[in-house]
Amino acid sequence: MPLHAEQFFTTALPHQLDGSVIGGAFYAQAPDLGIRLRIDFYETIRQHTYGGLRLSVIHPDKGQLDAITLSFADHGTFHARDRRTGTRPGTSGHAVIRDFPHDEEHRPWQGGDFTALADVIHRYARIWAIPAPEPASRKAPRTTAPAPAPSRTQGTATRAR
Repeated sequence: MPLHAEQFFTTALPHQLDGSVIGGAFYAQAPDLGIRLRIDFYETIRQHTYGGLRLSVIHPDKGQLDAITLSFADHGTFHARDRRTGTRPGTSGHAVIRDFPHDEEHRPWQGGDFTALADVIHRYARIWAIPAPEPASRKAPRTTAPAPAPSRTQGTATRAR
């Protein structure tokens, strides 16, 4: 398969979902509900050029329940690669994967940072009761900043903004 979907979903995309790659898509399942999460590439207006991932929730009897697209541009996936290669925003090669003939050593997604996408995928999966880990940044309990102490010199407390 030209996009090497199995390698992408098992090595490049740092998701921690339990599932399988079939054809060009990754599938995970909610254990008790029978619904499935399908993740695949979505093609842009240009042939063989992919702008992100499409996530679909599928029920075995009712069909597709929900679908969203996650663009590489919106999640900064190829920001460093594009800056390094001089590709400017708004040009045809910005923040996309191109599936043109390439050698076996090169993967079209090389140079991408998929951590932000994986975080969104995990949050979306949890909404649909598909087991996914909490992001490390959300595991720590949230705390609020202490209220400012009253000012003794002016006689009033500073207001929090």
